[in-house]
This record gives sequence, C-alpha cells and structure tokens, in this order.
Amino acid sequence: MLGIPLGLVTANAVEWVMHKYVLHDMGRDPKNFWAFHFHEHHKVVRKNAYHDPNYEKFPLGLHAQGKEAWGLIAASAAVAPLFPVAPFYVGTLWYCAANYYRVHKKSHMDPAWGRSNIPWHYDHHMGRNPNANWCVTKPWFDYVMGTREFMPDAPRESNVLGLQKLPQWLAKRLPDPMRFGRVVGAPLKSVPSVA
Repeated sequence: MLGIPLGLVTANAVEWVMHKYVLHDMGRDPKNFWAFHFHEHHKVVRKNAYHDPNYEKFPLGLHAQGKEAWGLIAASAAVAPLFPVAPFYVGTLWYCAANYYRVHKKSHMDPAWGRSNIPWHYDHHMGRNPNANWCVTKPWFDYVMGTREFMPDAPRESNVLGLQKLPQWLAKRLPDPMRFGRVVGAPLKSVPSVA
C-alpha cells in the first residue's frame, strides 16, 4: 500500500521534470520531437485564451495532443515490468498518467474550469512567465522546487496540496501557498476573462 503515496509523489515529480526539461528545454528546438509542446500547444493556447481546439481531434493522431497521449502510453508501458513486484506503485502511476491526460484535456477544453480548478497550469500558459508552474495535475513539485508563480489577477489554490475540498482540521494545518510561491508582475490587461 506504500506504493500509492510513492506513486503519487513520483508522478508529480516526473510531471515537473518532463514539463521543464523535456517539453520546454529540449522542445525549444523546432527539430526536436518534443517541439510540439512549446511551438504548437503553447502558441495555440495563448492565441485562444487558454482553449486548445486540438483536443477535439482523435487522441492518438500525429498532433500535439496525440504525441502527448503516445508519450503517456509509452511511459506506462515502461513501468509495466515492475507490476509483479510493486503493483500498487505501478497501478498508481498508470492512474496518474490517465488522470494527467484527463485533467490537461479538460482544462484546455473548458478554460473556466481550468482557471478555477488548476490555476497553477493556467498561470503557466497565461501568465508572464512560461518558465514557471511546471505541474499540471497538482502543484506539489512547483512548491518543492520554488517554481510556483501566481498571476496577480487570477484565482489561486487555497492550499499547497491543490485540493479544493479538505477537512477543516487538515486545511488549517497546511501552510499558506503564498509562503512557498510568489506573485509576479502587474495584472495582464490582455488576458481575456474565462469566467
């Protein structure tokens, strides 16, 4: 059962590392396989006020979202040999891969939902600094690595776990997100409201 929390933490760390070092650092080179993320997804999302119409396409096509899906499938297959010795860990990683795609897709298909439910990812795309806020599903490693930046005029998570509903006894024991993140810049007048 220890595999479940270990899987959740591992998946969030991998999300942060992949987004920062692979999708952005390697992806800046237009000839690199990973260029789809920075050169296609980011461009479309900025142009369309956080909406990405490419998620309406078949999910396994040769477009940005198809490459994202294939990458998640390949990562899930890569950990499959560990299943006999760590079934809860591997099962949690598989869940996290599917959840990543579901949450990422939903946020870009419904920008109002994305802005209010995963504001750290909204800030990544619509804020002043696309080199911050690397996490998508939960902001954990952005807080750990000091890369959580808040837009001054956008919603923020109420706790560092990025969970909307917490028992009161737990919510009051968690640190304020502002202790580990920072507000950057003045409000952007050009970012359209999605509410």
